[in-house]
Amino acid sequence: MYALAFIVVVGLVVLVHELGHFAAARLAGVRVYEFAVGFGPRLFAKRVGETLYAVRALPLGGMCRFAGMDDSDLEGEQVDPDDPASFVNRPFWQRILVVAAGPLMNFVLAVIILTGLFSVYGVPMAGIVDVLDSSPAQEAGFEVGDTIISINGRPVASVAGFVNTVSTSWGRRLDVEIQRDGERHILQVVPEYDAEAGVGRIGVRLTESPVRSEVRGTLGGAIRYTWGVIDTTITSLWAALSGRAKPEVSGPLGIAGMSAQAAQQGLPSLLMFIALISTSLGLLNLMPVPVLDGGWIVLLAVEAIRGKKLSPQVEEALRFVGLALLMLLMVYATVSDISRLIVRDM
Repeated sequence: MYALAFIVVVGLVVLVHELGHFAAARLAGVRVYEFAVGFGPRLFAKRVGETLYAVRALPLGGMCRFAGMDDSDLEGEQVDPDDPASFVNRPFWQRILVVAAGPLMNFVLAVIILTGLFSVYGVPMAGIVDVLDSSPAQEAGFEVGDTIISINGRPVASVAGFVNTVSTSWGRRLDVEIQRDGERHILQVVPEYDAEAGVGRIGVRLTESPVRSEVRGTLGGAIRYTWGVIDTTITSLWAALSGRAKPEVSGPLGIAGMSAQAAQQGLPSLLMFIALISTSLGLLNLMPVPVLDGGWIVLLAVEAIRGKKLSPQVEEALRFVGLALLMLLMVYATVSDISRLIVRDM
């Protein structure tokens, strides 16, 4: 069950990501040598025209191999350096589009899935179901039944987004917009530091209640929810780097477990999880780390500013550093997964 759910979730998200690169490359006139889902040995391959379509053994990624982008192991293929279909010979904006299309398609997939879910079940809104006595929330005027709209002008798309902001903002004043009896109010609250948990708290319990809306409202809700996930992830990363929160990441084991749990809860939960993973993958790939899409975008920007490419030696060194960082992150995430499993089973 774990393996099947993991393959479905990761396979779909990666497929959409690589389809984004593939479609953009075709539109930009870039020759695609291989379109593959997964890494490792090929399990299946079929050539159609100039492109080899393949499924590889490890469903943890994928790739689109473009002419002129990485020709080192193209099984004897020779690329004309002046070939107009080569990636390096396309205009700057087209190359940026090809690289960025993968993450953008992940965000589009999330919005499409969430729009469908919200159309059927309603747009989730974070609502207060309990206010603790003598808490910062009670002193600020929060009441049961209030719906959270925004914090410091930034929309709150989910309970997780609200909790993340509060937990990393102890000692700082937050302007929280709430809706009560059809009217909106701004309440000011300063989270207290919980030394035992190491997070900030204001003393409320929340739930997500679906609110029915028209199609345009569900699309807007899906976009806000997707942006909320992005914003929450960036905020969490910054909080971890600044020491205000403990870094929490999940590796393959964690994702497999969560995939299986979501599948057991039913199709809506599985689709919601796919949307979250798709958004996370898109954001991860936009990080400015060589070997990721964001790293390629940075290298292309440097090339545009300098007026010439970096030397092959420098690019190779940057890719090595980027790969090493990703491997370290993968090891850390896997160790974290195992630690959580051990603690859970004790």
